[in-house]
Amino acid sequence: MNILMVGAGSMSESLVRGWLASGLSPEQITMTNRSDRTRLTELHAELGVQIVDEEDVNAYDIVVLAMQPDGVIPYVQSKTWSTPLLVSVAAHIEPSEIEEASGLPAVCAMPNTPVAYRSGMTGLWFGPETDDTVRDTATALFERVGRTAVTDAKTMSAFMAAAGCSPAFFYEIVGSMTPVLTDAGFDEATARQIVAQAMKGSAELLLHETRPTNDLIADVAAPDGPTDRGVGVLRARDLADVMSSALRESAKEDHDAIETTIERT
Repeated sequence: MNILMVGAGSMSESLVRGWLASGLSPEQITMTNRSDRTRLTELHAELGVQIVDEEDVNAYDIVVLAMQPDGVIPYVQSKTWSTPLLVSVAAHIEPSEIEEASGLPAVCAMPNTPVAYRSGMTGLWFGPETDDTVRDTATALFERVGRTAVTDAKTMSAFMAAAGCSPAFFYEIVGSMTPVLTDAGFDEATARQIVAQAMKGSAELLLHETRPTNDLIADVAAPDGPTDRGVGVLRARDLADVMSSALRESAKEDHDAIETTIERT
């Protein structure tokens, strides 16, 4: 498998780091970037990946379009395509748009930055021209760096909010909890590690459990105990409404943009 990354921004770098950690060799990944050649050289020196100034897109099995959204379709239209699977990681682009511009099957993928540590969550929106082989290839590629879910025009905006925006919400939660620990005497780094590790372990349990979250809470919260009292504060202040409202607000802009794209096509 030979991959071309068109773009060297933070998401491109996160994916490359994750794929290398998953066992792909630096020789299997080539990066190109028009806007920041210095960063490209730095990534070559640090990660050992291949870099090129002028790319032959048909020399690769998979071409990942990781530039700004407004550059995706012009880039695709500027090339003559014959062989690779096209994967876009740019927001607000439909796979059918890429298929129309290239004549090839395309997938729109929405990963989040934890892919760098193989703990990502990626939404896969398959174009109408994709078949089972293409879908299996794209799924396997992104499952190297985490988990995947199938999305479409209707669900992508909610997915982007829940997987792409929510890490910032979690960081906000960690930031609000650590002062309690520093006030008790822990240093900042230790306090953050305590909360982050508890969050990581809880997430791992959620990935393996199928019981409702209320049942999982009951496992930890003995009646009138410290956990139960803390959960009572969260419910009294309507944390459920706060989190739901935050997700809906984050999904709103993406949903409007996707609807505009659908109307345009």
